[in-house]
Amino acid sequence: MSIYLNEKNPEKHKPFDDASQDIVEYVRYLEVIAGKSPHTAFNYYCDLRNFSRFMKRRRALVPEDAEIKEIDPKGLDTTFWASVTKEDIYEYLYFLNRECGNKKSSTARRLASLHGFYDYLVNQVNKITQDPTAAIRPPKQDKVLPKYLTAEQSMDLLESTQTQSDFPERDYCMTVLFLNCGMRLAELVGMDLDDIDLEQRQIRLFGKGHKERMIYLNDACIEALQLYLNKRNTMEGLSPKERAVFITRRRKERISNRRVEQLITGAMKAAGLKGFSTHKLRHTAATLMYQTGNVDILTLKQLLGHSSVGTTQIYTHLQEFQVRAAIEQNPLGNVEPKKKTLDTTEAKTGENRETLPPEEDSAEMPSGPMEAFDGAAQDGFRVDVSGMLDKPEND
Repeated sequence: MSIYLNEKNPEKHKPFDDASQDIVEYVRYLEVIAGKSPHTAFNYYCDLRNFSRFMKRRRALVPEDAEIKEIDPKGLDTTFWASVTKEDIYEYLYFLNRECGNKKSSTARRLASLHGFYDYLVNQVNKITQDPTAAIRPPKQDKVLPKYLTAEQSMDLLESTQTQSDFPERDYCMTVLFLNCGMRLAELVGMDLDDIDLEQRQIRLFGKGHKERMIYLNDACIEALQLYLNKRNTMEGLSPKERAVFITRRRKERISNRRVEQLITGAMKAAGLKGFSTHKLRHTAATLMYQTGNVDILTLKQLLGHSSVGTTQIYTHLQEFQVRAAIEQNPLGNVEPKKKTLDTTEAKTGENRETLPPEEDSAEMPSGPMEAFDGAAQDGFRVDVSGMLDKPEND
């Protein structure tokens, strides 16, 4: 039986006990001692159960044609884990790639789960002496640039949240925060009223690993929050005990991650934007801030809540026109030869080659979508919201 977290109350999940005892104890160690979030512990738990199923089939403890998902992951003891070899790990990685179709990033995460589990068995509880994963490195990752919306596409999305939503104040506010603050989905959903300080223009967020950070609000965020909170706080039937910032329109309770994804996806579709997910709004905020806001990499790291600057560096990619501008601004870019017809190559006919016509002057650097972000650090990402001010609620 699979166990899933309640995303509204992840701390109150059922015990992770549908696995071998060593795995159960390891997951408890992750939550209680290592201080990992329930989501992180759950991901490790699922990875290790999957590895248990694979090893049962590999060691012929179940029929050869048994479906991986149907294999019971329980019943493997410490002696079994000690018998796992480096070859077993390599076969598992091959299985993930060939049979499961995992991407390199997914395979690397599952290998990290095994690294952590065996480090626990060897170094934390001293149950075994050898770590079969010690010398195994994750597959080399492809360098893929993060996909993000242009400024114009972002404005289209903001317009869409106002015209295509049955709760435009909320959906517009969520989108403004995504695009201006670069917060994660879980961070936005988990926000409570006490986390917002409009007077000091800041929001307290709790990121991965319960890490707390402050996000400062620009004019667009302040305006969107005031508009939404005025609507939220006057909703009929809303319990005064409900502390969630973003709530559902009908049940008047904290909105779920999945519901936010559905709303953002719907707004994107209405705006004609395809191939983008909710997480791409975080990419959008990070990229545009770096490219147009004179934000250095360390500041961006703190703003996004990354634990390593290496993670933040994926947002330092440059657009084509910026690369072209860098070449054109080279101080040696205007150097000319003393003789424009310089050509020392001897032509077979005894004549110099025909002089090529001079190249036309380089076109001006395209303004691109970034021009819309002049002054964005203070004013922020917003559109005209006057149409939402007096709109009645539709139940």
